[in-house]
Amino acid sequence: IVIKSAADTVKRMSIELGGKNPNIVFADADFEAAVDGALFGAFANQGEVCSAGSRLLVQASIYDRMCEALAAKAKTIRLGNPLDHATKMGPLVTAEHRDKVMSYVEIGEQSGRRLLCGGRTPERADLRKGFYVEPTIFADVDNRDRIAQEEIFGPVLVVIRFEKEEDAVRIANDTPYGLAGAVWTRD
Repeated sequence: IVIKSAADTVKRMSIELGGKNPNIVFADADFEAAVDGALFGAFANQGEVCSAGSRLLVQASIYDRMCEALAAKAKTIRLGNPLDHATKMGPLVTAEHRDKVMSYVEIGEQSGRRLLCGGRTPERADLRKGFYVEPTIFADVDNRDRIAQEEIFGPVLVVIRFEKEEDAVRIANDTPYGLAGAVWTRD
């Protein structure tokens, strides 16, 4: 519809669609690589990426271990000035967008999902003037939750448990969005 509207008046355009992309981790995956990949997929560019892996589907047998490892590593992500080489995650694009992301954090908390880490704006004095949000991870998320279905476009990762491959495929495809996906397995 957008392209057709632009074509009717011969407008030049570039379109980028939204995403709520699944990153699927099976029990046989290289665990450390999957943890690092999941964090990169969710938090690169502060999560302001249409192809961000913001839904992490984890097989039940490694779910608790994965949640623990994700939270521990996410807490080490250094927020700061993007021009500083020590910085791993910078600010969001605007104050309004930060507020929108924080509204989704509140939705996740109100829905009773387990907040593993983050969910706040940082207290450090050097970050108070920026639009920073800590890397945020929610566990025990149901794929029907708003935080699992709506594109947050910020540093918020939701972790969803699955049992069998068929469950993972069903959950991964159960969203109106979809630009990318990843599967972590040795098979």
